Amino acid sequence: MTNRLIELKAEAIEAVDKVWFVQAIAEIERTDITLSLRLSIRHDLFVQVFCGAKSDTLYMALIEGRRRMFGIDCDNGAWHIHPYEAVEKHEPLREGLEPKPLLKFLAQVEHLLLEKEIL
Repeated sequence: MTNRLIELKAEAIEAVDKVWFVQAIAEIERTDITLSLRLSIRHDLFVQVFCGAKSDTLYMALIEGRRRMFGIDCDNGAWHIHPYEAVEKHEPLREGLEPKPLLKFLAQVEHLLLEKEIL
């Protein structure tokens, strides 16, 4: 596993300890150059994370049931957001989420969960 994947997994483990709504983490798939994680919030609500080290991609999405509700992606250093209630859109996110992109994404998820009374 590359350093980027190791750092992402460590960040996910940190999230289980630090983020009140993250109940558990599951490694969905791992290769030498990819990592896919699921951070459970409740039975049908979770954050899906995929990182491709070789392709320099990071995809993070809040999923309810089988529907993406919100997401932020990074392709080759270019960040974009899939807004809540308009996930088909790709809006630039110039400031990005570095460092610790997963924890910063989870902070935005927390805001949505509370604001939209999802939890």
